[in-house]
Amino acid sequence: MSPTVPAALLILIVIPYSIYIGQVLRYGSRGSPARKSENMPSISIIIPTYNEQMLIAKKLDNIFELEYPSELIEVVIIDSSTDRTPEIIKEYQKRYNCINLIREKRQGLATALNTAYAAARNEIVIKTDCDSMLKKDVLQKVAADFADPSVGGVTGKQVVINESRVEVGYRSLQSRVQIAESWIDSTVIFHGPFSAYRKKLIKPIDPDSVADDSELAIKVRKQGYRAIIDPDILFYEASQSAFFKRRMQKDRRGRGLIRLLLRHKDVLFNTRYGNYGNIVFPMNYYMMILSPYLILLLFATSFYLLFQYDPMTAASGLVLLVLFVYLGQANKLYKLGPIYSFLDTQISLLLGGLSLIFGKESGGTWEVDQELRGAYLKHE
Repeated sequence: MSPTVPAALLILIVIPYSIYIGQVLRYGSRGSPARKSENMPSISIIIPTYNEQMLIAKKLDNIFELEYPSELIEVVIIDSSTDRTPEIIKEYQKRYNCINLIREKRQGLATALNTAYAAARNEIVIKTDCDSMLKKDVLQKVAADFADPSVGGVTGKQVVINESRVEVGYRSLQSRVQIAESWIDSTVIFHGPFSAYRKKLIKPIDPDSVADDSELAIKVRKQGYRAIIDPDILFYEASQSAFFKRRMQKDRRGRGLIRLLLRHKDVLFNTRYGNYGNIVFPMNYYMMILSPYLILLLFATSFYLLFQYDPMTAASGLVLLVLFVYLGQANKLYKLGPIYSFLDTQISLLLGGLSLIFGKESGGTWEVDQELRGAYLKHE
């Protein structure tokens, strides 16, 4: 094999990322691109729950501590629990008459959300997960974002509440990319712990979706509105660092995002969507679908050539790579952590893409990560 093969692969990787990094350096430190002003729309808060008896009380306490007029808020809980979750919610209903509890048989998150979105009555609809907590001023800030008539969807920025440096590194990179995309036009990825939409723009989610938040963001943009991140809207979430535990958490998400991009490939280089169709969507398509395989081929061809040159050197390089992954997932790479976070993301997208081809459908359901629940209970 000629050395020009890995060289060509390196060029195919470096050039697109370099161009996008330039945009991130230009815009990534800014705030919300929305033209904000005072605004007090009515808000529906959607919370899907499944066996959340450990956290539901803390979540509802968090919701009712948010700084916003109570008469403008309704809380819609779509629940399919088999534990005490509905009983706890009913106790809160005695204190707060704005809670609408909808019980259903577990059929998957997308089906549950479609039911909840249809039941929501207010102008702005916010979806938030039970296992994430919101900063008290999020409703005021998202309301100000929606004062801009061009904005149809808003997401926020995660604060990692446990010791997952892998997730901290990943989120620091991702949020800057999303801010840049929002200034260029709109961002593709939305976050389930906090995503908000104009009620009139919400379309039914695909029944097999596991990226419902980003799916709605794309559908919002396809209707002519912007979908943006406001980095001043903060939500708190715990994450895993351990390599195999992250695979359970992240590979499913990667699979869902790849499938979502493929289903909406009509946006690619479509001038109808401006910079979103010409720049943002194609770059996300590249980063999530093509880049993981290019990086895998780069590693494979480089190690193959190195093995041909000197097997011991190749073996040493492989050992160093394994050590790098081990230290990264153990939160011990420090300043090199963001590099590992990027590599970890590429692994999730690679495995997610392969599972999309060869794996079985989950039906839109998955098991709750009980290990992370302790982190939420400790967080104030």
